[in-house]
Amino acid sequence: MASSRSILNEQEKKAIMIAGIAVLFFLITILFRDELYFVAQAKQYLSIHTILEFLSITVSLSIAIQGWMIFPQHLSRYRLWYSGIFLIIGIIDLLHTLSYKGMPGLIVTESSTQKATWFWVAARLTQACMLFLIMFVPDKQVQSRQKKTVFIFSLLYVLVISYIIIRYEQTLPLLVIDGKGTTNLKNFLEYIVILFYASTVLMMLLSYKKQPKTSYLDLILAFVFLVLSELLFTLYKNVYDVQNFLGHLYKGISYIYFMKGIYIATIKEPYDARKKAEEELKKREKHLKTITSSLGEGVIVLDKDKKITFMNQEAERLLGYQKEELLEKAWFQKIHCGSENQCASPRECPIHQTLELKKAYRVEEDFYVRKDGTLLPIAYVSTPMIDDNGEVIGSVVVFRDITERKKYDEKIKYQAYHDALTDLPNRRYLIEKLKNELKSAEKHNSQIAVLYLDLDNFKNINDSFGHVMGDLLLKNVAQRLKMIHPDCFIARLGGDEFAVLLSGNFNVEEIACKTIQILSQPIKLENKEVFVTTSIGISVYPKDGDDEMTLIQHADMAMYDAKKKGKNQFSFYTTKLEQQRTRASKIEQLLRTALENEEISVYYQPIVDAVSKRIIGLEALARWHHPEIGDIPANEFIAVAEENGLIVSLGKHILITALQDLKHLHEIGFDHLYVSVNLSLRQLRHHDFTALISQLLQKNKLQANYLELEITENIALCDEQHVIDSIQELKDIGVRIAIDDFGIGYSSIGYLRTISVDTLKIDKSFIFDVTTNPNTAHLTSALITFAHNLNLQVVAEGVERAEQLYFLEQHHCDKIQGYLFSPPVSFEQLVSLLHNSPSRY
Repeated sequence: MASSRSILNEQEKKAIMIAGIAVLFFLITILFRDELYFVAQAKQYLSIHTILEFLSITVSLSIAIQGWMIFPQHLSRYRLWYSGIFLIIGIIDLLHTLSYKGMPGLIVTESSTQKATWFWVAARLTQACMLFLIMFVPDKQVQSRQKKTVFIFSLLYVLVISYIIIRYEQTLPLLVIDGKGTTNLKNFLEYIVILFYASTVLMMLLSYKKQPKTSYLDLILAFVFLVLSELLFTLYKNVYDVQNFLGHLYKGISYIYFMKGIYIATIKEPYDARKKAEEELKKREKHLKTITSSLGEGVIVLDKDKKITFMNQEAERLLGYQKEELLEKAWFQKIHCGSENQCASPRECPIHQTLELKKAYRVEEDFYVRKDGTLLPIAYVSTPMIDDNGEVIGSVVVFRDITERKKYDEKIKYQAYHDALTDLPNRRYLIEKLKNELKSAEKHNSQIAVLYLDLDNFKNINDSFGHVMGDLLLKNVAQRLKMIHPDCFIARLGGDEFAVLLSGNFNVEEIACKTIQILSQPIKLENKEVFVTTSIGISVYPKDGDDEMTLIQHADMAMYDAKKKGKNQFSFYTTKLEQQRTRASKIEQLLRTALENEEISVYYQPIVDAVSKRIIGLEALARWHHPEIGDIPANEFIAVAEENGLIVSLGKHILITALQDLKHLHEIGFDHLYVSVNLSLRQLRHHDFTALISQLLQKNKLQANYLELEITENIALCDEQHVIDSIQELKDIGVRIAIDDFGIGYSSIGYLRTISVDTLKIDKSFIFDVTTNPNTAHLTSALITFAHNLNLQVVAEGVERAEQLYFLEQHHCDKIQGYLFSPPVSFEQLVSLLHNSPSRY
């Protein structure tokens, strides 16, 4: 590539030098016009002019003839049009020469300067316009019949031009005046020609820049000489002077470069390309022979009777035969057609089909018989050999040993059906196994049980000891399950979920209890004792389902029911679970339109000062009354909203309503009240949540300390930096933060070091038996003291009896919330309650 580019650079330098010399001579004749000016005698100049013109004519016709001769082999639109253009130019230039002043003239008319000049201008305009326009049409292959069309057009064009000039010579405008030179019209026409030539040169330069070709340089030089020639023809005063002579000389040189460029483009370059292609073909044939001799695949050539005519060394090695042992032998007896049993009929063989149907066949797995009688697993391609008459003369079979591939496929299949960590069957394997077991159970009228296991609080193990220890625990659990159920199908479904498939005679309750008991025993991992429990869901065929997916789904539902009941136990699938799932699904569907239909309202439960018994705050609670199914408990639809993401829209609706209602309460005189709103983790994860709070406070003209946002302990324990930052941003703008249901979440209270809160809300489960259970009483008292030591306010939830209130007063609880004072009420009821409250200021 570098050498070819170097040669091209040399050619560019040569072209620039030639163009420079031509321009130099042109400038000398212009700058020293008077000193160099002379007028040759008519007879002397006539000979020179005739020679130069016939040189141009010869070149033009040579280009035309060359194109017509080459065209059938090189069906190029450019080449055909170039031939037509130069045929026109050659004939018109011939007419110009014969009608030149001093020449004998044409058969039908005498010579004259006027006639010769019009032939000249017609030739130049035709040449300039057509060569310019051809640049705008892309080259492509054309039909050979267009050759005749172009030839006829060229002759008709010449006849029309000749008729006009000869017939109307006397009425056409003068172009040259002897002794004075060219007229303005002649110069104007020449300038038009120059403009077309210059534009063509520019376009050729752009084409050369995109695709450097030697032929482009010659064509560019040709146009440069034509431009200089035309400029000279606008400057001569006498048809016999030096400018006219130099113009004809430049024109002849340009035609020579045209012929050279077109020759290179249509003969030399295609010839060089073909020669290069032939050399490349020979090189590839040599490489092919080398490759075939060392090919890692067996190659066998069969004739039309399926007898072996050739086999390479690799085929000999794979089959264990010498070439001579198989040549001219039938190949069919050595093929087993994709199985370990030989084909029943030759017609089943793909190689036979190749010969019969004249099409190639690819076989991914088959067996050939080695010389020692063993089977060789192979993949092969059988391709027909077809002669020039379309007849099949044989086939080529290229085959390779797929023994290693089969081993790899078996390994991949094993990996696809087994868990990489525990080496237990995976979910896919369980589904296929259960499907087959169901067919057998249906046939023998037997039972099948699916035990769906999920380790309780496995995330805590990962968080406390790391994922490596978590993986070791899963392996240990898998080993224990194999020990508990040595004859059962055990699978890991993913994460910390396992399944046990029971069939035949079994006591499922006994097996489930045994599994829970053994798995609850301590597990020693790297000198550490780890305790883990499991929840098990059970579905039984046929009463709980008659297909594999239904049984797995029902066992999964039963497992979640076991977790809801307190974990470390088993639960059977019942239709009640299905009803619960159906109801949850229906709630999810209805919830999507509930907000739009304004079905969800906000109720408020008063928060009372423990000392003054005055209502000082409100907790905003969502309530949903559906027109068809009635009141839907908040714990039901909020749990669904958390799962499907609608909690963000629901939470926004509650915030907007609560702050609007608080604004109204302030306006009617209850400006000491604050409102407390529960938050979900999804809301805090929302990127513009803090901005929404600021916007709502500003819109309702409320100070930030009148809004308290309640978060649960699992949110406080979240280690997501965005959530932590969001809580801090809320604190920074003055919003109060409360920990809801304090005491029933995780045992860690370390989050209080990183998250700044204002209030702890003691869960109602503590208040329920605070007066009857001494341990609960001590723990509640300790929680209040703990909060006060941290300068936190304490709210006791679920206060329903006077003795509970008395206990809280004795231990200095700050605020009380519960049915003892008021249940959650609508906004209208709240306003009435506030007006009737004896503690109202």
